[in-house]
Amino acid sequence: MTLQGKTAIVTGAASGIGRSTAIRFAQEGANLTIVDMDGPGLATAAAECEQAGAKVLAVEKSAADFDEMDRFVAETYEAYGGIDILVNAIVFRVRRPFLEVKPEDFRRVLEVNVTSYYFLTQKVVPYMIERGGGSIVHISSQLGYVAIPDYSPYCTSKGAILNMTRALAYELADRNIRVNSVAPGPTDTPGINKGFQENPQVLENLLAEVPMNRLGRPEEIANVCLFLASDAASYITGHNLVADGGYVTH
Repeated sequence: MTLQGKTAIVTGAASGIGRSTAIRFAQEGANLTIVDMDGPGLATAAAECEQAGAKVLAVEKSAADFDEMDRFVAETYEAYGGIDILVNAIVFRVRRPFLEVKPEDFRRVLEVNVTSYYFLTQKVVPYMIERGGGSIVHISSQLGYVAIPDYSPYCTSKGAILNMTRALAYELADRNIRVNSVAPGPTDTPGINKGFQENPQVLENLLAEVPMNRLGRPEEIANVCLFLASDAASYITGHNLVADGGYVTH
């Protein structure tokens, strides 16, 4: 198993890409700390990870809360004796036309989608240095490259993740810590599906832009995260891997 004996923290793990990534890591032998505010969803994810054979520390807190970051990072170290992998998958979206976006909307999107990634990485890195290295995977989006109407804060945040990945990869390379990101395209997750239910035409328009003519599955993105987190990607850092069914390249 490719992550046997390694310890991973996965945020946003109660549903969607975070949940599928945690389960996939469990199947590959990792010890896990999973973090999310959604208690019932987190409990379900924890049970599935344990069923796959993993030891699991489930933290029902916001991964964007700086005080909580200190706690669950320390608890992870105490439980497992080290930290090898971090997957930042927490996400927050605001859907509003640009002229209607409020300062508090914009601040919250950046706080969750950018600031939490940056500072949780900062808190984890000393433990990775002690371990002799590690791997960090940020979840960006195809909307870090292109844009759609009414999501300008989200697009801004996901574009920021791309260059954060490059900057941190450059700075941490001499510590044997790799930093990469994944840019999923439209993926079959609860957050995305809620928007489709409110406006089915959005889904039709979106799929018209995807050459593979379907939504991605969370498990497919989880496999990309597994690759980047594992030693199979040992010479890859500062890279953003686009997994979008051809959306960006068509």
